[in-house]
Amino acid sequence: MKRIGTCRVGALFALSALGATLPAAGQGNVKVVVAEVADDRISAEMATGGLVLTLNLAGDGLDDVKSARIRVKEAKDDTGKSLVNPKASRAEFSDRNSNAGNIQVTLENPPRGAASVRLSGTADLFIPMRDPNSLVKVPGFLARPGKPVPSKGLGAAKVEVTVLSKDSYVEELKKDRLDEKKIAAIRAEAKERGMKDGEVESLIEMAKAFDEIGASDFPEHGLYLRIPKAGEEKIQDFWLETASGERIETGGSAGRTAGETVLKQIDVKKELPKDAVLVVSLFTDKAIVSVPFDIKEVPLP
Repeated sequence: MKRIGTCRVGALFALSALGATLPAAGQGNVKVVVAEVADDRISAEMATGGLVLTLNLAGDGLDDVKSARIRVKEAKDDTGKSLVNPKASRAEFSDRNSNAGNIQVTLENPPRGAASVRLSGTADLFIPMRDPNSLVKVPGFLARPGKPVPSKGLGAAKVEVTVLSKDSYVEELKKDRLDEKKIAAIRAEAKERGMKDGEVESLIEMAKAFDEIGASDFPEHGLYLRIPKAGEEKIQDFWLETASGERIETGGSAGRTAGETVLKQIDVKKELPKDAVLVVSLFTDKAIVSVPFDIKEVPLP
């Protein structure tokens, strides 16, 4: 009997069965645990589906871990099929304060007869207290709009940040708006992945909706930044301070990737003082503890 649709199992599994001890210096007995399994094994006539595992960390010393990411090296079900998608996007760090620290891992669609999955790889823990250079303060960063802010700390990390005027930011956004050429590229890639006509058109409509987000909504007091993508991937977080070190209140933020550039806008509650300080938290090698995990048996619904 075929099961069509999504089956969800939410359970915290026993650490002894599903946890992998991570011998991270100063972090104690930290483990990767499975918090939830979302199984969407599909029928043959449907084009999409997959397996989503929600993972988290458990153990001592987690207060010092500000972000984490899970890099899956191997995932096989009990029939021996590999579930790792070779075209999957590079794993990104997730803030431990977001989504209760949960990290989702998406795998390929397991066969209907599979009963369990074995998962192994590396958990990267970002612990900024391990490296003072992971925190960079940039005073006077507003002084030269349109040019990369001068900073030895950012330069050493090969991170470039440019403050834009609102008008310059709007022009940058216009360059990345959807046009017929980009829509054709989306359609071609979707077709290559085997999506049906209806699914392709839904995908394009979704892309158009996302394209409208932030296209006309600009805060009264906004901070607008341009960051090369390669450098933006090294930024864990950033915030604003006064010259005396007090945190400046900000509201919502938005960002979009335009080719190899990331554009960011931050809603500032009131006009920034000219001597405001930009504080950047960086993913440095010394601040990251990389440890292996091996979860031997994850039951499938």
